[in-house]
Amino acid sequence: MVGFRWKWVYGIAIFLVCLVAGLLLVAGAASQEKKDRIVYVYSDSCGYCNSFKPVFEKVTADFLQQHDGWQVEKLDIFKEDQLAKAQELGAEVTPTVFLVRNGEVVDKLEGDVPERSLQRFFSRNIDDENE
Repeated sequence: MVGFRWKWVYGIAIFLVCLVAGLLLVAGAASQEKKDRIVYVYSDSCGYCNSFKPVFEKVTADFLQQHDGWQVEKLDIFKEDQLAKAQELGAEVTPTVFLVRNGEVVDKLEGDVPERSLQRFFSRNIDDENE
């Protein structure tokens, strides 16, 4: 009889630990959704993505040095969970770059664009916020 009670106590304790851990994960995911993010949607098998990648990395690194508080998130469309996120944002082609502020898409840029176009994309959207 005593062993039976301890099984219940352990079971309830494990349930409560899992419940708290789940709530913390949900809260963490929700807070991440509210952060300012540059979201890059790509595919390793996409030729345009491969030629755009160095441009994206260079311009983004320069941008992050000048603007605090932004994070970069990369979504590979061949990973099912990441594809779902990309579709939720509104990705239709690869590569696509999204600017997300407070969980909302501010703007998106599609295709293999030149360095200057990506710089203007960032500047246009950041300057709009500061006015």
